[in-house]
Amino acid sequence: MEFLGIGLPELVLILVLTLIVVGPQRLPETAAQIGRAIREFRRYSSGMTSELKQAIADLEKEYEELRGELKAASAELRDKAQAIGNDLTSVSNEARENLRLEEPKASDSKAASEATADALSTPAADDAPSSDSVAAT
Repeated sequence: MEFLGIGLPELVLILVLTLIVVGPQRLPETAAQIGRAIREFRRYSSGMTSELKQAIADLEKEYEELRGELKAASAELRDKAQAIGNDLTSVSNEARENLRLEEPKASDSKAASEATADALSTPAADDAPSSDSVAAT
């Protein structure tokens, strides 16, 4: 039998020393005080244990609530990022389509402007001096 790491021989020695120090008249009173002290210690340790368990339970509950909020916020952010990605993809596709549609128009307008530039650079038959007018001078 061991109590707090103290075996039976050590316990008998402590009781004998207590009997010698306290005396036989005060031994019952001292034993009662030691018993009360042990009860108070147990009550205190039991109270502390229950308080710690309650505090841990409260912390776990708060942790789970925060974890749920973080999951919800993460899902919301993921959805918004997906929506933004979809918007960007659609805008990109729309821009590419608009560029494809404008390319033929640009080549048509480029050909038209080249034709206009060619027409301006070559003199027209009406504007050219005739050989008769050159000879007359």
